[in-house]
Amino acid sequence: MPQVDELFSRVMKKKIDATRFIQVVSGIATEITDSTCTVKREGSPDLTGVRLDAIDDTIENQFTIFPKDNSHVVVGIMDGLKTEAVVLRCSEVEIIRVKCGGVSLIDTLSKLITEVNSAIINTP
Repeated sequence: MPQVDELFSRVMKKKIDATRFIQVVSGIATEITDSTCTVKREGSPDLTGVRLDAIDDTIENQFTIFPKDNSHVVVGIMDGLKTEAVVLRCSEVEIIRVKCGGVSLIDTLSKLITEVNSAIINTP
């Protein structure tokens, strides 16, 4: 009987593995939010809720690229689930967000530049 169980397990594993695949598609990025966008594809349904970050979680150190509205993007679909889609590349960039230690690097640099520009420097 153990041989039948082992054979059944191998067949089921093969069947499950056969349904998991990675698909790469392209389209036009629209409706861009802080974490997702919609990708319009020619001749195929739109992909909604496409993530801009590969990991959908709060991460203290991250680098996010926001595609420009109506720019071309390449999207990876993980495990064959359209709900698991993420932007891999984009033709034009609108914004790049860099967070280090939970603090936005761009915001920190912008504040520093503002402080330097408004500083009063007394010269002799």
